[in-house]
Amino acid sequence: MVLSLDVPVPAGRAVRDQEVIGRNPADPGRPAPAGSSSRAGPSVRSRLVLMAISLVAPAAIFMVLLAGGAYRESQQQYEQQLIATTRALAVATDRQISQGQATLQALSISPALRAGDFKSFEQQAREAVPDGRAWIVLSDQERQIVNTLAAPGARLPAVSLPASAWTRLQQGYPRVSNLTTGTLLGGYIIAIDVPVVIGGRLHVLSYIQEPNAFESIFRAQDLPVSWTGAIIDGNYALVSRSRSADQMRGKLATQDMREAIRKSEEGVVQTFNLEGTPTLSAFSRSPINGWTFIVGVPRVELNSSILRSMLGLSLATLALLAIGIALAVAFSLQISRQVRSLAMDARAITDNQIVERRDDDLEETAQVREALHRASLALRAREAERTLAADRQEVMIHELNHRVKNTLAMVQSLARQSFISEVETGGLASFSDRLLALSRAHDLLTERTWLDADLVDVVARTLEPYGDQARRSGPSVLLAPNAAVTLSMVLHELATNAVKYGALSAPSGRIEVIWNVHSDGRLTVVWRERGGPSVAPPAKSGFGARLIDASIRHEFGGTIQTDYLASGLVCSMTLPLSERLTGPLPENPAPSTDPPQSSPADRKN
Repeated sequence: MVLSLDVPVPAGRAVRDQEVIGRNPADPGRPAPAGSSSRAGPSVRSRLVLMAISLVAPAAIFMVLLAGGAYRESQQQYEQQLIATTRALAVATDRQISQGQATLQALSISPALRAGDFKSFEQQAREAVPDGRAWIVLSDQERQIVNTLAAPGARLPAVSLPASAWTRLQQGYPRVSNLTTGTLLGGYIIAIDVPVVIGGRLHVLSYIQEPNAFESIFRAQDLPVSWTGAIIDGNYALVSRSRSADQMRGKLATQDMREAIRKSEEGVVQTFNLEGTPTLSAFSRSPINGWTFIVGVPRVELNSSILRSMLGLSLATLALLAIGIALAVAFSLQISRQVRSLAMDARAITDNQIVERRDDDLEETAQVREALHRASLALRAREAERTLAADRQEVMIHELNHRVKNTLAMVQSLARQSFISEVETGGLASFSDRLLALSRAHDLLTERTWLDADLVDVVARTLEPYGDQARRSGPSVLLAPNAAVTLSMVLHELATNAVKYGALSAPSGRIEVIWNVHSDGRLTVVWRERGGPSVAPPAKSGFGARLIDASIRHEFGGTIQTDYLASGLVCSMTLPLSERLTGPLPENPAPSTDPPQSSPADRKN
């Protein structure tokens, strides 16, 4: 019997589609010439050439490079100027300290001092500093002997020089102290010390000033009002400053400035001053007294000064860019409208609509729209054909399923006639059950019209004939149609071997199928037999073994391992989750990584 499934096509449909595809917009009665468009307008290339000419990208890039070079050159000039200023401050400070040292050297050779006539020496010392801006102190290691700041005959305080200072003086070297607090004055002082030996004992002769004595150095350098000059001692404490000196004196330099000074004798660093203003600061450290001299300029002023010099160049660049952008925008409006309309036409195709031609298209967009127009007509025609083909396929699948079931029923009838004796009644029932199970497995694919099948259902239908002797455990996995058929054949072959030689050949035997999906993109299927007769590797591979191996390795690109254990056969299959197994994969698969849990009844077996 041959079943003919000829589905009639509506009369005139194919003819009408051909007429629509070949319609001429100028004359609907005549076909359109091949490759023609509705209108030949300006080309996209000509518009892009105009845009490229109007843009001044090369000139703008060149100007940017020039501006960058000018900026770097201006900044380098500022840095050199700042370093030169710090050096000048260091020289001026060293000169002022040298004046104090010269005064001390003159007093140190006084005959009255050598003879221990401290009263006469005090008179000489007072005459050496008549203006009162500095004072002379003579001390031994216990107390002050002469102090021109105090009234004659006044009680003088004890000496508070650190041990390191006495060590340097004992070596015969003069020293300049860091910022310290004077005992009589009660405020910050700076001391210039030289060693003198009187009567065989070490004494120290000091020229002492207040830190504000160094402020004249900044005025002599004529620093701009916005600039900040500073002198810090060897302990990074502020000695003097060109601005707000009294409020800031004694404060430590900022952390990043201290780190820069420790790393280098001289340099430029971007930092913040003590008021928190961002500055570009240069520093130089004096090798004579260990003090550091800092000059900082606010970065805002620096940048504005540099930017002012670049203003003309920047304005010219901006003007050219503005003209180029305006022309580019004007030229691109039509192009952008055309491209957006093409995108809308492409979406219309997905809705099974016909793309219409337009008279205002550019040459290239007209060609694209013509192609979309023809494609929309062709897709509509193909969609109609696909629908008809799907209807025919569904009818044929149901007819095929019906015929297969009729064939199995015929085989069942022949088996019933063959196993007619009562002795063979049990074998007939078992044979009938297996035929029904095969029929139900075939129904599984037919129910889904040969689309994806769940691995849970495939295993269940295959093992259904074996009842309680079969156990299964695993997550849901959708298989492609060919993969479902192949895995069903593999499981059926393993079950057949188990019936002949393995666990299913004994009433107490059990089989178990466990599968799992791993996060690295693998599907593992384990076939395990228990409770059957002892098994051993076959002397040679039969057709079933070759079928299983070829299905796993060549059909899926997987691996298979068969172990003949004392407890029974264990067959482990590893399959990659590719389109050959599962069809198109989801964008963000979230496979299970937990091993399947078998039931207590399964674990007993």
